[in-house]
Amino acid sequence: MKKRKAVLAVLLTAGMLTGCLGKGSSTLNSESSRIFVTEEGTLQSATVESYVQQDYYNEDELKAFLEEAVSQYNGANGQNQVTLDSCTLDKGTAKMVFHYASAEALIGFTTQYEDKANLVESIEVNKLSEVYSQSESEKVTFIKASDGKKADEKAVSKKGSSQAVVVTSANPVTIQTQGKILLVSDNVVIKDSHTVQTTKGKSYIIFK
Repeated sequence: MKKRKAVLAVLLTAGMLTGCLGKGSSTLNSESSRIFVTEEGTLQSATVESYVQQDYYNEDELKAFLEEAVSQYNGANGQNQVTLDSCTLDKGTAKMVFHYASAEALIGFTTQYEDKANLVESIEVNKLSEVYSQSESEKVTFIKASDGKKADEKAVSKKGSSQAVVVTSANPVTIQTQGKILLVSDNVVIKDSHTVQTTKGKSYIIFK
């Protein structure tokens, strides 16, 4: 049993399975690892890993291991901070989806359990109007998702009621938004109408 639990722990901290991002979707795409941001600003993460199929990989045991990890985190940080939404093992691919009560819970849990695919230093979700002056002071250049061209200040300011995700990370992270992406800072790679990949440092993603 100890050996199996050790294997499950390694599985959780393994490298990200990138896969094909496919077309944009307003629901969480759990085909590859990512952070999902809803229109209400709530956060989920999908961790998708490949593994060599062996008898000691067991879905029930993986679920039990993850539920215990969640329970321990919540016991130390407050109830219902992190929830395991789903866990599956199928044909060499493990998929784990978590829900977080706050950005702090996402950062704390992914840091503690070394979820390298979704590890960020900070993430916040606000109205663009609330972070626009910050982006101006940082001289952020925004790119229109519709055509990849630079957006002028007037066009950006008109999107003040839209949601803004501001994320800082040391490594690239995939972010998917429930609403259609409108603008991104020029250090962000647009993958589809709902999905981007950040780069090192601070990134801005504006969505409906």
